Amino acid sequence: MDLTEFREIVHQEFGPRLERATPASVRDFLDRIQVRLHRDSGEGAPYVIDEEEEARSYEEIVCSFFARALESPAETALIRLWLLAFEQHFAMLEEDYARRFVTIFGEDEDR
Repeated sequence: MDLTEFREIVHQEFGPRLERATPASVRDFLDRIQVRLHRDSGEGAPYVIDEEEEARSYEEIVCSFFARALESPAETALIRLWLLAFEQHFAMLEEDYARRFVTIFGEDEDR
């Protein structure tokens, strides 16, 4: 997928100013687009961490992602980095909404 196609997909999904983006719709979109990007990459089956392998830290996984982005073609890197930033933004929004609900209703939504 090139940048033009990616931009069109994002605009169709969320509108030209991303006005239809919500934490839930973003999560669904990210799940679908990651599957497509992986399929289009030709990298084969998704990587599965073997339980007997030494567990990697979150920091190692993120550093590996950024290292791969540096080695990727510019459009691919831009798309993947944009998706990461988009995901992080909406994850922070979701956490903020959860804190506000606790403040408004006085209890954790898991209770």
